[in-house]
Parts: sequence; C-alpha cells; structure tokens
Amino acid sequence: MTYSSITHTPLGYMRAITTDIGVCRLDWQQTPFTIQPDQIDNQQNDVSRETISQLNAYLAGKRPKFTLPLDLSNIAPTLQKWLLVLNDVPYGETISYADFADLWGNRKAARAAGGACQRNPLPIIVPCHRVLKGDGSYDNYSGGDNKNPQHPDNVYRKQWLIELEAQNFQNQLAS
Repeated sequence: MTYSSITHTPLGYMRAITTDIGVCRLDWQQTPFTIQPDQIDNQQNDVSRETISQLNAYLAGKRPKFTLPLDLSNIAPTLQKWLLVLNDVPYGETISYADFADLWGNRKAARAAGGACQRNPLPIIVPCHRVLKGDGSYDNYSGGDNKNPQHPDNVYRKQWLIELEAQNFQNQLAS
C-alpha cells in the first residue's frame, strides 16, 4: 500500500510517496497535484507526514539532514548503490560528477553518476543537487519539472538549493 502527503513550497508542489517501509519517491512539479477522492494513495501515514514536515524544515533552513526511513526496494541494485553513496554527501558541500563516481567506486563513471542523479526518485532528500560539473558550475537538474534538465528554471532550483545550504551552513559555523 502507498500513502502520500503534499505540500506547496517556494520551489513548487511536492508529494511524498511512502510505503509501510519508508519514503520511496518525492514527486515535484510546478502545478498543484490533482487527486481523485477514490485514489488509494490519497491516504497519509506517519512517514508521509514526517517527510513533508522534514522537507518544509529543510527548505526553511532549519534541518540540515533528513532522518527518514527509505524504501529503495523497487529500485535496481546499481541505482540503489548510487543513491546510498549520494546520500552521504554532506549538507552545505558540493562534489563533482567525477568525485561522486569515485566515491561509488569508479572515477571514470562520471557520466553514469550524472545518470544516477537524473533518475533519483528522492530529489532533495537524497541530495543530487549537490553534484556539480568539474569546474563547479551548475548544469543539469531534473528537480521540480519535467522540462529538459538544462532548462534555466530547473538549473535555478538546483542553484537555489545549493545557496540555501551554503548560507545555512555558514550560519551554523558562526553560532
């Protein structure tokens, strides 16, 4: 059985999809979700509500780390490994695709690292926005819309998330 909870954020509408095991997907779009009253996933559970609560706190700069159970059971083992490695990239830091590939176990797999970021079903929660080009520039981002990952609106959302973390990371160091 799946459950869902929805929120409207400064970056668009987000819907946490969860199972009895944990959060399995974060849908993110720029228009409200249409929910039919008879849809089974119109029901919430504790994990879907907690996912939205932590997501809102993160976007307000009050939560540097998500502490949610993840359900990656419907994801191919190779992508699971990419996501688990990606989940360890610290808040407020960025890495290159090559460095991400190196952490995964094959520095030459930078292109595959980018593909793993694009297929991430849990944007923000599993922080694919923290992965940049080797020169530190922003390039692709699929979060928030189904437009081309190079679309300026998508790249803007990636930059927004990185700047949010950088600002709050500096504030945490200062306190």
